[in-house]
Amino acid sequence: GCTSLQSHQQWRSVSLSPHPHPHLLSPEFFILAILTGVRGNLMVVLICVSLMIKDFEHFFFFVLLIHFAHAHCSPSADSLQHSPGQTIANLCLRSISFVCVNCFILISGYFSIRWKPRSFFGFLFQVVFWLTLGTAMVKVFGFSQETSSLNACLSFVNGRWFVPAYIALYIISPILNEFINNSQTKNLGRYVLCFYIFSTLFGYLLVSDEFNGGMSLISLIGIYLTGAYLRREDSVFNRFSARQCFMSFSAIAVLLVVISTGLLTMGISKSIFGYLNPLIIIQSVFLFLTFRNLKIGNIKYINWIAASAFAVYLFHMHPLIRPHYTLTCKWISDQGAYAPILVILFFITIFIFCTLVDKVRIYIFDKVFKLISHKKVSLEISHR
Repeated sequence: GCTSLQSHQQWRSVSLSPHPHPHLLSPEFFILAILTGVRGNLMVVLICVSLMIKDFEHFFFFVLLIHFAHAHCSPSADSLQHSPGQTIANLCLRSISFVCVNCFILISGYFSIRWKPRSFFGFLFQVVFWLTLGTAMVKVFGFSQETSSLNACLSFVNGRWFVPAYIALYIISPILNEFINNSQTKNLGRYVLCFYIFSTLFGYLLVSDEFNGGMSLISLIGIYLTGAYLRREDSVFNRFSARQCFMSFSAIAVLLVVISTGLLTMGISKSIFGYLNPLIIIQSVFLFLTFRNLKIGNIKYINWIAASAFAVYLFHMHPLIRPHYTLTCKWISDQGAYAPILVILFFITIFIFCTLVDKVRIYIFDKVFKLISHKKVSLEISHR
């Protein structure tokens, strides 16, 4: 059968077809290993880390990591001069965490999105559930001074958010899959190359609004097709070991830090980090291939955890919760030697809370969907 992004009729935006390496993403980073608590079923873990992160996903811890970095002041020439250690550490964190969204879409393209009404509406229900729950929490505990929670949520959805772009990608995925199936491998590769030349020029360098900093449909289409191309060239990329791929990923991370430090030294504070940076896109591919080529066994309970990993992203990115998440990150960073332990505990607490609450969401959706299905069947029988 197929392995879904989430098992047991949970969030299934991507149906993963049978594959000899279903473990594509057990965190190589120590903190990711601690946070996920697994070392198997790598692809699912990579999904989790990517989203959490952004925002793991799913690789949701990557999202938490990148937003932990953004909770601090952006690196600048002044910060490099007065706090070189903190600035370099911030740059290092950014250099490994911006791959999150790209990795998640690469996985989607590699296995291809399979359109299923239940998966699609389950995903929408999860988004609405966490937006509603987050709003209720801040209102009940008096954490928000927003006069209109609805307006805050709507402005968030219409802004630079990963979810609307991914929903659009899901909707047009049958068209993309048809294009991929009818394209020769060389032509697909040439198309991807041309796309990234255009993306780098207009999206990254000229900051075109159509690319929305990498959070637009057109940006996700490019990465989705890249994932499909990687699948086509499996035999070629299998020649590289996981260690080689990871060393390449790390080398690009070091290069990004060196370039950023050099620019700050020259008084240029403009950040080079972004989802459209060609170096980060290549880095994302190497991270994906690292987990793709790892030889690690499966752990059954990882699917149970992964099924709710996206909830972490939805919770901490909620427009009314995000400010409190940012303040907590800043407080943790000021705790000196205790900061590493506190950030791990903080991330684990968020992950456990969201996972357990999301199981309630899954239960509700399953019951409602079954009820609707039964009524639909009853109506069909009565009309015969």
